[in-house]
Amino acid sequence: MTDLQVVTLDETTATIIWTAPGDDDLVGTAAEYQIGYAAEPITGVSWPSCTMLPVCPTPTPAGSRQSTPIETPPVPDIYVALKTVDESGNWSGLSNVAHGHIPTIFDVIQLTTQGSNRDPCLSDGFVTWVGTMEAYTDEILIAGLGGAGASPTVLTDNGGEKAQPSSHGREKIVWQGRGDGGDDWEIFVYSYQSVPRYRAFTDNEVRDLFPVLAGAGNFAWQYGSTMFEEIHYWNASMNEKITLTNECCPTNRYSNGRPVADAFTVVWNRYDRTGSGENRTYMWNGTRRDITDDLGGSAAHDFSLDDGTLAYEWSASPSTIMYWDGMTVREIGDGSAPSLDDGAIAFEAWDGHDWEIYFWDGMSIEQITDNDFGDYDPSLSGNLLAWSGRPSGPGGLYQIFYTRLPER
Repeated sequence: MTDLQVVTLDETTATIIWTAPGDDDLVGTAAEYQIGYAAEPITGVSWPSCTMLPVCPTPTPAGSRQSTPIETPPVPDIYVALKTVDESGNWSGLSNVAHGHIPTIFDVIQLTTQGSNRDPCLSDGFVTWVGTMEAYTDEILIAGLGGAGASPTVLTDNGGEKAQPSSHGREKIVWQGRGDGGDDWEIFVYSYQSVPRYRAFTDNEVRDLFPVLAGAGNFAWQYGSTMFEEIHYWNASMNEKITLTNECCPTNRYSNGRPVADAFTVVWNRYDRTGSGENRTYMWNGTRRDITDDLGGSAAHDFSLDDGTLAYEWSASPSTIMYWDGMTVREIGDGSAPSLDDGAIAFEAWDGHDWEIYFWDGMSIEQITDNDFGDYDPSLSGNLLAWSGRPSGPGGLYQIFYTRLPER
C-alpha cells in the first residue's frame, strides 16, 4: 500500500484514509488491518514499538476507499503506517508512512507550487480549488490540511474550464464548468460515495453560475443569460428544483446576483437594470423576505452567510467589511471578499502596497499575511484559513496558502 494519508489532524484526533488492498495483492479482501502510530518516523525496526490502534476497521474489497480516526497524543507531529494480513495469516510489508503535522498558529504554509491554483473553498478540514493542469485544462483538486505537505488529490479528469467550487468537506462538491469549445457554463456535482463520483447536474442552453452548497446536498445557483438572471435552489431530499426568483422576464428590468447559502438559507442581491430603483437584498429560508433595510441600505454586496448571520462588503471608498448578526450591524474595517464562520471573519484588504489577508475573531483584527505579493479570496472554516496568492508577482500564477488560527 502506497497511498496512506493523514488528512485531518488536531490536538486529539487524526483522520487517515487509504485505498484498501486485497488478500492477494489487489484482488479480494484482506482479513485484518494493523495500524500503528508514533510521534517519530516509523521504520521496519521501530514498528513493534508503535502504539497500535486497539480496534481497526474491517477491510473492504480491494480498490475501495477507507478511513478511520485515531486518538493521538498532544504532539505537533504524528506518523502512521499500516499492515494487512490475509486469511492464511500472511502479513504484508509496511505501507508508506503517512505524516501529519499541526502547523504553528499563524504560520503561513504554501500548499501548491505547480501550475495555477485559485478559487479555494475550505470546509471541515479539507480545501477544494481549481488547478490548471497540463495543456491549460482545469481540474478540481482537494487536500486535507492535516497531513504534512497536505498532498493534493485530483478529483476530475475531464478538462475544459472550471470555476467556483463549493464544498462540504470531501463528501460533496459543486462547481461550474464548460468545455474547451466555449459551451455555456453548467453545474457539476461530486459525491464521495457515488459511482461515478462526479456528473453534470445541468444541461441547457443558458449559463448556470456560482453554485453554493446549503447543507444536506442542497445548493443554490444563478441561472440565466446576459439578459436575465434568476436564482434556483436544489432540494436534494425532495429531488426538486425551486425557483426563488421569477421577476426578470418578460421585462428584464431586474437581475439577480450571485447567491450565498448555508443551512437551507439563501441570500442574494436583486439589481434594477433601469437605474430608477434601489438594489435590494433578499433572504430565503422557505419564504422570501427583503433584508435591505436590516443591512443598512442598498450598498451591501459580496456576502458570506453562516447560520443566519452575514458578513458583507459595503460600497464606499474604501470598501468596508460589515457584520450582521441577525439583529444589528457592526462595522469591522476596510476590506473586501469576506468569509464568515461562527462569528469570525477573514477578508482581504489593501495595506498600502498590495492586498493582504486579515482575520477578525469577534474582538480584534489580526494581519495574517505581510509579503510583497497579492493575497486574495480567503476561505475560513473552524480554526483553518485558506486563500490564493501570487508569489511570482502581478501577472504570475496563483497558488494556494493556508494557516492555522487559535481555537475560538
